[in-house]
Amino acid sequence: MNTLTRTSAPAGLALIFWGCALAYTLTESLRPYPASDLLKSIPALSLALFSYLTLQGRERALLVMALCFAAFGDTILDRGHDSHLLPGLMAFGVTQSALILLFWRRPKGPYANLAWGLPIGTLVFLYLITPFLADTPQGDLRAAIALYSGLLTFMVMGCCWSAQHWRPVVGAFLFLISDSLIAIDTFIWPSAAGLPAIFLTYFAALWLLFGPPARG
Repeated sequence: MNTLTRTSAPAGLALIFWGCALAYTLTESLRPYPASDLLKSIPALSLALFSYLTLQGRERALLVMALCFAAFGDTILDRGHDSHLLPGLMAFGVTQSALILLFWRRPKGPYANLAWGLPIGTLVFLYLITPFLADTPQGDLRAAIALYSGLLTFMVMGCCWSAQHWRPVVGAFLFLISDSLIAIDTFIWPSAAGLPAIFLTYFAALWLLFGPPARG
């Protein structure tokens, strides 16, 4: 990249990312409205483009794939977690799988020891939420939620294993928190604050994980 690109791209990227993220969060009560799904997907797509322009090789391919499927999942879930959670999980399952391949191929970092307690927390969460998943408007989701939770946990573990900076570690945990809030808001305790909290933690997770200057 030339000097102009190096200095101007992060500032422009932040404006696009957070402008769309905050606009979507502030208008969530109005959904669905024309192009609301596109608005929600722009943050992930902007990071995908940034990754395509600044990375090379397998890292670029995996990260662009992960972010494009995240954007696809965003467009699906814009239609409602209570009605479109399963196809959304399928899209984000591809995202988590690509990130697993990305993170676990990297060398061990200084935060690796944070990874090993995560499976216990996931098992406790699944134990608590599973009774609410057997009979939902979308069918029996116990297996789907368990599979996705395993992928998500392994992704966060991989980020902890390989991260060289605290920022992506916080981002990975925010991703975990955001998806946990989706499950709680959809199946256990819907609340007025639920969706804004989900969106803010999700967008913050994407930025901390994949935005400049720290990435993965």
